[in-house]
Amino acid sequence: MKKIVATIMIAVLGGFSGLQAQNKEVDKTVKMDTIHVDYKTRYTAPFWSNFYIEADFAGRMLMGADDASLSFGDRLKPGFSVTVGKWFHPDFAVRLNFAGSRLKGWNSGPTGIYAQNDDWVEGVDPVQEYWNSQGVDTQNGYRQDIKYYELNADFLFDLYNIFTSNKRLNRKWTAQGYVGIGMLRAAKYHGMEDNVKVGLRLGLIGNYNITDRLGAHLTIGGEITDANFTGELGKGDKFAGILSGTVGLSYRIGRQGYKVVRLVPQEQLAALNNAVTLIRSEQTVPGDTIEVAKERMAIGSLLIPSVVFYPEKNDFNEELQMVNIFRIARYMMRYKDTKIAIVGNTVGADNRLARHRAEKVRDILMNKYGIFPQRMEIRTYDVNAKYGVKGYEQSVNFTVVE
Repeated sequence: MKKIVATIMIAVLGGFSGLQAQNKEVDKTVKMDTIHVDYKTRYTAPFWSNFYIEADFAGRMLMGADDASLSFGDRLKPGFSVTVGKWFHPDFAVRLNFAGSRLKGWNSGPTGIYAQNDDWVEGVDPVQEYWNSQGVDTQNGYRQDIKYYELNADFLFDLYNIFTSNKRLNRKWTAQGYVGIGMLRAAKYHGMEDNVKVGLRLGLIGNYNITDRLGAHLTIGGEITDANFTGELGKGDKFAGILSGTVGLSYRIGRQGYKVVRLVPQEQLAALNNAVTLIRSEQTVPGDTIEVAKERMAIGSLLIPSVVFYPEKNDFNEELQMVNIFRIARYMMRYKDTKIAIVGNTVGADNRLARHRAEKVRDILMNKYGIFPQRMEIRTYDVNAKYGVKGYEQSVNFTVVE
């Protein structure tokens, strides 16, 4: 920021060296814009906001110790998933997920979860008996056919925001990671008995926001649980895994968005307040007119200062830039017959974004300072090229018009 403003000052001094009053104004702008503000940003929202729901079609595969004996196609089975979640912050969320599916696997040894059942008979394996009755040769093991349901709680974190804050709240594409814990219950089915285990979850989510509320997503994840979940005996400290891929739609319900609060260290806030007080203390005309020791600028002149926006955003640092808007308002209050063009600079922004920025500044001048809209025009063009200056990227500028 310091280099940009210094470059602007050199260009203005070289082109308008005969205007002493304007040089003073540039000097004040440089001093104001080079105040360093190291603020922290907080995002707040009511509890009953930023909720969403999801529905997914899933494909799942059992990844137990012996399951590689079956082909990929035999193991991959369809399922479903429904989710309710809430974003507490642009960076993280929590969700509850209910899912169900069938799992196919292979076991090369005896079943185990039935050994403790009262109706289990020594030497009789109910799962093996079932597959024998289906004509399956169980000499080297037998198939596992499991119906199961799971209830999961996950913590989500935004992967984009780890690396960049650009378009933090307004991206078409987003990506999240998640970690969580689930309760898995195998149902009584094909020789299996009820069986409940705890699983640990991990995965990645890719999202595309179709509209402000509707989105599509793809998820790849895995879950690990005790090998006894599949009813196998003698697996020791081994685990069973479930690999899943889902595709579905999400919908944001209720109120969405956050209130952005920027916290400034006390000493920096005091410096900014002192600068604002210094400017506002130049009131010498009674009533609603604010006097300023500044010559009337000729038609076509580029007024100083400008309002600098964040890259690719229709937003600016209020602690610094609102002072610059006030100074333009003060000039117009002093010269009540002056009309200005509010120019959205197209250097570093497309024409649409440049116009929106200019309109935002116009609305502040109109609503906060009472400047009549008839005294302001909205324009967009390359300010740097037109005036032969540098350093005005991502800015809204002001020129005097008839």
